[in-house]
Amino acid sequence: MPRYAEVAVFSGSPQLGAFTYAAPEGMLLRRGMTVVVPWRTQWAVGLVLEITDTSEVADPRAIARVLDDQPLQPLLNQDQLDLAAWIGERYFAPIASCLGLFLPPGAPKRPRRADSFRALVPRRPTSPKRLILAITADALRERLERWPRSKRTRPGDLLAALASARGTLSLDDAMGVIGGAAQLRDWLAATTLAVLEGDQLRLTIASEEASAAADALRRTNAERQQMLILEALEDGPLDESAARRLSGASNADVDSLVRDGLILREDSDSSEALPAPVSAPELTDEQAAAVEAVCAALDGDGGAGFLLHGVTGSGKTEVYLAAVERALALGLGVIVLVPEIALAPQTIRRFEARFPGRVAVRHSQLKQREAREQWRQVQAGEKPILIGARSALFGLMPKLGLVIVDEEHEWTYKQDDPQPRYHAVSVALEMARRWGVVTLLGSATPDVVTMSRARSGELTLLELTQRLSSEASEPRPIPLPIVDVVDMREELAAGVRSVFSRELDAGVSEALQRGEQVLLFLNRRGMSALVCRACGEAVECGTCSIAMTLHRPGPILTCHDCGDRRAAPSVCPACGDERIGAMSFGTAQLEAEVHRRWGGIAVTRWDRDTVSAAGSHDALLQEFAQGRSQVLIGTQMIAKGLDLPGVTVAGIVNADLSLRESDYSAAERTFQLLAQVAGRAGRGTRGGRVIVQTYAPDHPAVLAAAAHDYEAFYQQELLQRAMLDLPPFGRLVRLTVSRSTAGEADAEALRVASQLSDIRARTAGASAEVIGPAPARPALRRGQYRRQILLKGEEPSVLLRTLQLEHELGRGWSINVDPAGD
Repeated sequence: MPRYAEVAVFSGSPQLGAFTYAAPEGMLLRRGMTVVVPWRTQWAVGLVLEITDTSEVADPRAIARVLDDQPLQPLLNQDQLDLAAWIGERYFAPIASCLGLFLPPGAPKRPRRADSFRALVPRRPTSPKRLILAITADALRERLERWPRSKRTRPGDLLAALASARGTLSLDDAMGVIGGAAQLRDWLAATTLAVLEGDQLRLTIASEEASAAADALRRTNAERQQMLILEALEDGPLDESAARRLSGASNADVDSLVRDGLILREDSDSSEALPAPVSAPELTDEQAAAVEAVCAALDGDGGAGFLLHGVTGSGKTEVYLAAVERALALGLGVIVLVPEIALAPQTIRRFEARFPGRVAVRHSQLKQREAREQWRQVQAGEKPILIGARSALFGLMPKLGLVIVDEEHEWTYKQDDPQPRYHAVSVALEMARRWGVVTLLGSATPDVVTMSRARSGELTLLELTQRLSSEASEPRPIPLPIVDVVDMREELAAGVRSVFSRELDAGVSEALQRGEQVLLFLNRRGMSALVCRACGEAVECGTCSIAMTLHRPGPILTCHDCGDRRAAPSVCPACGDERIGAMSFGTAQLEAEVHRRWGGIAVTRWDRDTVSAAGSHDALLQEFAQGRSQVLIGTQMIAKGLDLPGVTVAGIVNADLSLRESDYSAAERTFQLLAQVAGRAGRGTRGGRVIVQTYAPDHPAVLAAAAHDYEAFYQQELLQRAMLDLPPFGRLVRLTVSRSTAGEADAEALRVASQLSDIRARTAGASAEVIGPAPARPALRRGQYRRQILLKGEEPSVLLRTLQLEHELGRGWSINVDPAGD
């Protein structure tokens, strides 16, 4: 009977569905396998999604060959296939793009003229390996005592019964255990462990030896061989080839021990032994309670989601490390996400210190060869901890049990391009639901939607309210830094023209005189708003109550929510002052100002221009952390979780620029940025001070951040969003179209908006609102004019699915579900 396969083809183009191919007779196919298939006039790699006996396609083309090295072990398992399908369904993404998330770095995702594809899974390096124990001697002895006894044998049962009966059993009892007189006679003829004396069977060895022999008989070959490896490694490391010869173990046996976290495999020519793990510090009562809750979920059936809300410097990482320790003890794998590559080196160092030799990394700055080897080590179970940016979530970790998302509020966890436009936090929570994984989200300033989930009981809320000194040898509570808010309108009225207010100037000068370090944060988001220097107000849309965006040429102000447009005023509509304009100031100019004001002090500038090379993040961080620089200047990257105990003064040069964005989450992002930057100061024993310069000192986000009051901000923001049906009370979907002329973009956007409005009008219960079309951000990108439509409501995806069924969305459209901002 002919067989067929539904194959997701990595064709380089956004194909939404799978394609039908015939399976040649005798070809072994399984779901999740990679294959080579003909694609038009070329060849492409595909992934098998379904195998059927019938085809709706007449005379489909045949699969060329199976690509996997090990056909009986498909690249992706059923859980991973199902998760990829969920991502495609939720984010309206092609299934091949979703499956591509799981592929190793460098996997071919475009067709080729010749079938030159190799197996996607990287091969193990050919350099010799040695094996070392990954657990202590005490843990090894405990593990060996309870080593598996999976094999059931009658002779083993008889030896165990003899040992329990102190060496003697009656003939009738012995025959009952082994299965009859003939079986007992044959066994006695082949062994010297026992003899028959009259009607009594007696051991010829000690009862303890009989128990050990019974255990050996009850173990499979693999269990015995793995046990021999562990016993041999108790005396020290061994070359892998020697260990396998001594024990008779196979490569799969060694892989199993590595996956279970019992041994490590490393280059045998490595001249340095792994350092001893750094001991875990004493935990505070709050930390211990959080760890206990997460570990209880790991010990159970899993499938739990936690939000760890801890003030900056409260020791969230120690909670992560303790949870990881429990996961590894249970033989589970761990994925740790960080929002920026800049944070990866610091995080890796802390995890490597606690779990030496067991940490793999994944991020875009790794060279492809290194990235593939790291991927292979994770997939093979050699390294049970994977740390990286959002793409690390899709590492093929065996027995994944724990996912940690640090700084979960960061917008970088949302992928905008290319497809799929997924949110890593949402995917991690779906893993918890589908796979029984424990997902731990952590932040000092949780996303409003995440906190709402926790308050509703969807997530378990864990809280750390005490800030701890990062310089003390034991947990020592310290106060949060003092925050002073400077009204830049008053500075302007007093004739201050410097970028530094009088208070910030004095604070920096005093810190430098004391030999302390200073952090200067420049908020470069939202520079396109038109702001009055006199009253601090931005020009807002009359119907949306959000700042309008300045577009040039013109200049024209546009609301990116409703599409309202107007000419930019020459005076402030609120107070009539002429000092109105766009604000713009960069890190290079700020560095020049620092040198002009304080002379030749050492300055570290940390932005995307200075950290473009691989490893430059870590080099800059080490330069500053080791005291070779006195001032650190940066943008968003320096606000994200860095531990800089030498910083005593943090200056936020332009705190409120992000408030001027045409974005419902502008206030939330501003609060998070201010609170996070404030958290970089005063982590050591000398305390800290934060100086916030703003033209909007009375804004609730600024006031709440200055008071370290997340609850006040959360309640105020929740109230505002409830009034407007914004997340978490409603969901958003953004549709964007690109065309070569403005007229074409307008016409296409109007066509789709009209169709959506028509569907909404005739769909019972449809509550999603169709907003727009309006210019997208940016309105012109790479010569293409862009327009957007926003769907807002309880379930806007319903409208979009109906649209896709009834109409062709057409080329040039992109769909962004749950956009990070709008």
